[in-house]
Amino acid sequence: MKSMNICILLLHINIYIYIYIYIDLNFLAASFYQKTEARQSHSPPAIVIGGGFAGIAAAHALKNAAFQVVLLESRERIGGRVHTNYSFGFPVDMGAAWLHGVCNENPLASWIGRLGLPIYQTSGDNSVLYDHDLESYALFDGDGHQVPQDLVEKVGKANKLRYETNEDMSIAQAIKLVMERPSI
Repeated sequence: MKSMNICILLLHINIYIYIYIYIDLNFLAASFYQKTEARQSHSPPAIVIGGGFAGIAAAHALKNAAFQVVLLESRERIGGRVHTNYSFGFPVDMGAAWLHGVCNENPLASWIGRLGLPIYQTSGDNSVLYDHDLESYALFDGDGHQVPQDLVEKVGKANKLRYETNEDMSIAQAIKLVMERPSI
């Protein structure tokens, strides 16, 4: 009996897309369940664990590289956090609402660009929170007091400290460093 090498890919990739893209996941999944007789007998097998966006992409890449692919998903559907919710009586696309790290290194950014879809960059400086009436609202602390906007900005600046140093520190230490800076 010939031993087989099995590739197990554990994928825990968070991909957030700031646009809604309709992907026919059933069509993509069907391509992974083709009969194995149609594949070359010398193709190495691979198991992809997780049928979310990253798992489907990995399975697709492996299939294109002549692997025999088995995609394992624990839910009754594939797509991970990307799915359509019909509980309100009409379809609402869920998940895939943010593309994290829009840069040349993110392959989704160029793909979205080729589709001609807009990408909007956000940061702590230009992000706004909205309530259910789409009116912006203020942040409040645990005692119900409104958090001053300048403090919110300082917390955002403390978050940016992660790019200035490789030293591990708590958020409390980072905020203390920001508060002590004379330029703020």
